[in-house]
Amino acid sequence: MEIFIVFKMLILGVSLAAPVGPVNIEMIKRGISGGFLPSWLVGLGAMTADLIFLVVIFFGLSHFIEQKFVQAIIIIIGGSLLVYLSVTTLLTVFRGNVLQQLQTRTSTRSSFWTGFAIAIFNPLNFVFWFGIFGSTLTTLMTDTSLTQAVLYSALIITGVILWNLNIAFTVHFSRHLINEQMMRVVMFGCALVLFYFSLDLFTQLLSITS
Repeated sequence: MEIFIVFKMLILGVSLAAPVGPVNIEMIKRGISGGFLPSWLVGLGAMTADLIFLVVIFFGLSHFIEQKFVQAIIIIIGGSLLVYLSVTTLLTVFRGNVLQQLQTRTSTRSSFWTGFAIAIFNPLNFVFWFGIFGSTLTTLMTDTSLTQAVLYSALIITGVILWNLNIAFTVHFSRHLINEQMMRVVMFGCALVLFYFSLDLFTQLLSITS
């Protein structure tokens, strides 16, 4: 295995996880309130969804996912989830005493499933896995064996893991610097960003159904 390809696949994984999106926002939000574990579990849930996408691609089932009615259903569910997260975050801000509320309500189980749901119903993940990764995998499969293709896929997931660990650790060690007022500002910003992503999804729905 060429070292260049190893780094290429790792960077591809980081490129998937690094852009600011609903998963990263939720990781930051839960990391500030609950520390490393809730933040990491959001990322772990999202990575579980990524693994499902990988399996779908390897078994040649991507054509079903790419059908318009399937994409429309996924967008509706994903957009509704982001609206829910945005509204609940705003309610937390306006009720006051944000730090105490978040510390009381942060759940490790819900963190995992929230990350999973955000990722599995995010059309942007489809663009990466069935577009960028799908074409990359097709190219690799013409020049390498199935075993090597699986190893390359594992390297991409490793890149995602490294980035998610980076976020979880960074937020964990810096959250003690945030006071109540700063927390309100951060949570309000997170709510607005999540709502923006939900609007973006519903805009995509209009383009699909028109």
